[in-house]
Amino acid sequence: MENSMASVGVFSFLWCSLYFGLCLLKPQRSNEWHCRTVTAIHAVVVCLLSMWCAFIQGPWPFTNAGGPSTPLQSLTIMICLGYFIFDLSWCLYFQTEGMPMLLHHLCSILGMTVGTITGNYGTEMIATIFGSEITNPLLQFRWFLRENGNNETILREIVDHAFMFLFGFFRIGIGSYLLLRYFQQDTDFWGRLGGVVIYCISWMFWINIIIFAAKKYKKIKSHEKNNSKNNNDSMIEDDLVKEGEKSSYCNSEKLYYNKSQRQLNGSSNKHQLHLQRFITYKYSSH
Repeated sequence: MENSMASVGVFSFLWCSLYFGLCLLKPQRSNEWHCRTVTAIHAVVVCLLSMWCAFIQGPWPFTNAGGPSTPLQSLTIMICLGYFIFDLSWCLYFQTEGMPMLLHHLCSILGMTVGTITGNYGTEMIATIFGSEITNPLLQFRWFLRENGNNETILREIVDHAFMFLFGFFRIGIGSYLLLRYFQQDTDFWGRLGGVVIYCISWMFWINIIIFAAKKYKKIKSHEKNNSKNNNDSMIEDDLVKEGEKSSYCNSEKLYYNKSQRQLNGSSNKHQLHLQRFITYKYSSH
C-alpha cells in the first residue's frame, strides 16, 4: 500500500513538472492553456492504457468485474490518480471550476484511492476511466479553438457534435449497460456504490450539455430569423428605391414632354401670327 501511494505521489509530481515546464517554455500562454494541455496529454495516455487493459489484456468489464487488479490496471489507475490530485489542486488554487467538476474530481480521487490501496476494482475502474476520458481531448481542443478565435467555424461545429455524440454514446449509453451488467455480476456494495455515484455525475454533466446545446440551437434559430427579417426589409427597401427611381424618371419624362409641347405650341403660334400679319398686309394693300 505504501509503495502504491508513493507511486501516486511520483506521478502527481511528474504531472506538476510537465505543467511548470510548459509555463516556462511558453510564458505568453495563460495558466489555463498549459493546464488544459496537460489534461489533453493525460487523457490520451490513460485512454491508450485502458484500451489495452480492456480490449487486449483483459479482464472484460462486462463479464469479469469485481476481481483483483492486474499490474497494468494498477499502473493506469495510479497515473490517473496522480493527475487528478494535480488537477484538483490547480482548480482549487485558481478557482476556475464549479461545484459539479469539483465533486467529480473528489469522487474520482476517492474511488481510485480505494482501488489503489485495496488492489481491487481494477477492471471496472479501467472501463470508467476509458469512458470518462475518451471525450476529454475533444473538450480541450474545443477550448483551444475558442482561444485562438476559431469559435464560429465549421471545425468548431464538428468538434461540438463529435463531443456530444461520444459523451452520450460512451458515458450514457455504454455506461448504462455497463452499470446494469455490473449489478448482475458478483460485485460488492462499495463497488456498486462507486459505480452509481459516477453514473449520476455523468448524467449531471449530460443534462448540462443538453441544456447548452438547446440554448445554442435556439440562438442559431433566432439569428437566422433576424437575418431573414433583415433580408426581407432590405428587399422591400430596394423595391421602394426602385419604385422611387421609376417614378422620378416618369416625372422627368413628363416634364420634358410638357416642355417640348409648350415649345412646339409657342413656335406654332408664332408662325400663325406671322402668317396672319402677311395676309392682313397683302389684302390691305389691294
